[in-house]
Amino acid sequence: MMPNGDPSSFTRVLYGCDADEVAEIVLMTPIKDWWEALKHRSEDVEEFEGFNRGFNGVLGGVEVSVFDSRVGSPVALDCAYYLRFTPCRKIVFNGLIGALQPPIKVGDVIVPTAALRGEGASKYFVEESYPAVADFGLLRSLASTLDEVYGDTGHMVHYGPIYTTDAFAAETDEFLELWRSRNLLGIEMETSVVYTIAALYGMKAVSFHVVSDNPLLKKSFFDPLTDDEKCCREECIELLYEALEKYVRTI
Repeated sequence: MMPNGDPSSFTRVLYGCDADEVAEIVLMTPIKDWWEALKHRSEDVEEFEGFNRGFNGVLGGVEVSVFDSRVGSPVALDCAYYLRFTPCRKIVFNGLIGALQPPIKVGDVIVPTAALRGEGASKYFVEESYPAVADFGLLRSLASTLDEVYGDTGHMVHYGPIYTTDAFAAETDEFLELWRSRNLLGIEMETSVVYTIAALYGMKAVSFHVVSDNPLLKKSFFDPLTDDEKCCREECIELLYEALEKYVRTI
């Protein structure tokens, strides 16, 4: 999977830095505003201008690398895959997710313990039966951090399996009802590739996502939210930054 040559010749293009400049802990997100917010919360920032732009910095007293994974499984997979040639050993992925269960509200948090590999990118690396699961040790410490940060805020934290898709345009009512009836918590576009690649290549990965919509309640990505829902989602995102600062200290 890796062309012959110096790994830095590839990481310079992808991340904008040499392979050995990447930290042991890597945060990935496809959301530009989150990337910028984490940069402003970090100290000693050194920016990188690769395809998956990023920066090194000290967040919560811990050295981390933060990269823009971009939206969708193919680019997120490449972003995660080339980390195997760097010092990175732990990946924390964050994004937005649509809920598949009616009790899960906009502004809640979903922690995928596993992800059904509905995307096509990871199938180029391993057979479809290979499970995409979060690292248990990272999950355990994450649960403690999320309980501390979200416990008394009214934002519920939900743990369980999700679905990773390649096309939200293909989410018909029948499709969504099928996976709701099988008790998947949510649907998004990257998590299964991050989990799969990390497990295949000796890294550990975990993720947690802010619920942005619930198509089963007629609040899809394309439907307007109420002002209260918008405020709830934004508050949850601000708490996510706080959670990341605390979490990196524990791993």
